[in-house]
Amino acid sequence: MRRSERKKSKKRNVVLFSALGAVLLALLFLPKDALLMGSEEEPTKEEANKEPKHKVVKLQPDNESAYEDEEREEKETNNKDKSKKQEPSEEIGIDPEKEADKKKKAEAEKKKQQDSGDKPVLNKPIGTSQTGTHTSSYDEGSVDWNEKLKAIRLATGLDENMTVWKIGNGGSPQKSVAEVSPNKQPNEKYTVNLEWVDEKGWMVTSVQK
Repeated sequence: MRRSERKKSKKRNVVLFSALGAVLLALLFLPKDALLMGSEEEPTKEEANKEPKHKVVKLQPDNESAYEDEEREEKETNNKDKSKKQEPSEEIGIDPEKEADKKKKAEAEKKKQQDSGDKPVLNKPIGTSQTGTHTSSYDEGSVDWNEKLKAIRLATGLDENMTVWKIGNGGSPQKSVAEVSPNKQPNEKYTVNLEWVDEKGWMVTSVQK
């Protein structure tokens, strides 16, 4: 070869080596992320095949609000049902049997009070407003006479319109006997025996019809 050609080939080799050295230096100083970018941009066929066939579709805001409304309505309905079930809890601690017994006792007591006015009051002084030594009186309208009538009505169950056939001495100063009947029913006469109890009033000892 000629000397000139040798010089040219040496220069060419120097340029090639310089270029290769520059490329190697650039590769050494480049960040690793830059090297990986190319591989990440295009997924391989295997990665593409691994993608799910069915994509998950997110609900739109309108649909989400609709579901929230349904859940809210269900919760409100459940709360109402619970409150209805808990309403009887206001009566927790009350025994139904005891309450029934109380009602029965109250009704029995009420009935007893109502019936007591119809039952004859026998062998029990009715009370008196008289004081001092008692003297039996048979004068119509007197205090003693009116108290006799009261004792008779309580013993027979007759009202103030009863017919008085007679009230007389019953065998001693402190005893009396009377014959009375319901108003306008003379065939239903009662014979009533009375006895005075000091400071307690007249007491009916017997009633015969």
